[in-house]
Amino acid sequence: MSQLASAQECDKAFEVLRSLTVCDPTVGSGAFLFAALDVLQPLYEEVLARGSELEAEGKPAPAFLAEAAEHHSAKHWIVKTICLRNLFGVDLMREAPEIAKLRLFLKLAAQIDTVDHLEPLPDLDFNIKCGNLLVGIADARDARERLGEGRLDLGGEIAEIEQVSAGVAAAYDGFVEAQQEVAGADLADTKEELAAQFDSARGRCNELLHSLRGTYSYEKWIDAHQPFHWFVEFSSVWRNGGFDVVIGNPPYIKTSLVTDYTWTGYKTQKCPDLYAVCMERASTLLNENGRFAMIVMHSLCFSRHFEPLRKWMLSNAGSVWVSSYARRPDSLFAGSAAVRNSIVLASRAGVARLVVSRIRRWPPQARDSLFSHVQYASCRPVLMRCGTLHQWPFIEDSGLADHLCQLVGGSSLSEQDVSPADHALGYKTTALYQLGVYADEPPTVDPTTGEATTTNSERSGWLYFGSQVQRDLALVALAGRWGYLWWLTYSDEFDVTRSTLAAFPGDIERLCNRTPGDMELVILLDLSRTLREEMPNHIAWMKKAGVMVGRYNMLKLRHITDRADWILAKMWGIEDAFEAAGNLRDRMIFGNKE
Repeated sequence: MSQLASAQECDKAFEVLRSLTVCDPTVGSGAFLFAALDVLQPLYEEVLARGSELEAEGKPAPAFLAEAAEHHSAKHWIVKTICLRNLFGVDLMREAPEIAKLRLFLKLAAQIDTVDHLEPLPDLDFNIKCGNLLVGIADARDARERLGEGRLDLGGEIAEIEQVSAGVAAAYDGFVEAQQEVAGADLADTKEELAAQFDSARGRCNELLHSLRGTYSYEKWIDAHQPFHWFVEFSSVWRNGGFDVVIGNPPYIKTSLVTDYTWTGYKTQKCPDLYAVCMERASTLLNENGRFAMIVMHSLCFSRHFEPLRKWMLSNAGSVWVSSYARRPDSLFAGSAAVRNSIVLASRAGVARLVVSRIRRWPPQARDSLFSHVQYASCRPVLMRCGTLHQWPFIEDSGLADHLCQLVGGSSLSEQDVSPADHALGYKTTALYQLGVYADEPPTVDPTTGEATTTNSERSGWLYFGSQVQRDLALVALAGRWGYLWWLTYSDEFDVTRSTLAAFPGDIERLCNRTPGDMELVILLDLSRTLREEMPNHIAWMKKAGVMVGRYNMLKLRHITDRADWILAKMWGIEDAFEAAGNLRDRMIFGNKE
């Protein structure tokens, strides 16, 4: 903080910190607010230290130094300031806010060396509250656009409540100021009066919303829905149009399982998981310069069911940054919550763009450096589609992204698909380190007879082609690095779907129509034939549900697929991507090394 050259600059920096508002709208036990405190505390300490340096040098001291000097512990004063000024949270579970507040109180108590220096604990009842993120009125605009349904009197009613809320905000500011005094005045009466003001404004909003949405008695509706009206509950924050930062980890629950309450008016209404509508709602709580960060399931990026959420984020934010993470060898969440995740960072302001990473596989020992090694690539619109589906690709190398843009100009495999036909290309419906593609299905051992069979299994899918040449070219295109790169870019990192493979832009038809006797085409077809002949000699076995299931070990056939990959790269004009695609494949396969 040495760049703070004067007391005025220190005071300005301190005021910027003290005015920053951070909210977790699904606060749970307060883990994210606790983390936010850990980020803010050293910033406050740096500003305080710089102010002390100026004072020691005999220069004018910033005003906040006098306030800090009144307290036995500067750290205690800083943490108390952060709790009262910076941190806000909401949760539907009634016990969650109490747990979150307790964690912050324990953090606060840990800042003192002796019990004699312990000051009265701050009252955080107006900072961390119980309520339903999805039900309630955020502000006048939310009421008009999401709830109003053409009611002409709605704006007037909201305006009246906003005037009441302005008075509540002023009373809340005084309540916070009084709590930062060392002695700690008796604020019981003040709190009771402030709570009554909140209750009055809250009640008016509840009655208004019930008149719009309530389908049964007022009391029963309130108890079931726990509506939360943001411009009332955090009226001081809404003077600035919303929060500066919204963070969190919304619940991952199928919407079909939520039967206690209903919500309405959201663009993500039909998404099958609750995290989608929570994410939409949370992103609307930002002010014009706000920042957003949430950890959600990575289905956000590729599932057709979450396309409304992807469109919402891109249309209602400036920059959107998405990094994604596998669940093996390690995952962001341990235990039963081990899922594949994406972390979405967004800003309301700035140039509109999407920036993405690949799905990162990482060992437990890499956790401490996981985020510092994330690499991103800007995503062009042409890469935001896999077949007919709008997706967010998983890719980190800008060079590879550019070459993928070049590759997707060609026709996809689906344009050669003429099902049913004799020329079939099979694939295993799951993958990890390689794509299981083949002309002849690998064997499965019958547990009753011990005999190996190659009958079509439910673990296989099929693509069909109009000629053997098309099928053989598709085999070598998908068996090597190019098919694996495509799958990593557009899959969920486990399932192999027909739509993803059929969208592969290999332009097979154009390759087939090259001049008869074309040497590159002849070599490719020869490599495809050799690959088919060698695959039965390299079978890896895995026991699944008591059945020995065979899978072709394509790692043993890299000498064939690498040659084919190079020829295809030349035919497609993407030779510069050959090494990068191979390096990515190897990192994903061998030891998850960065």
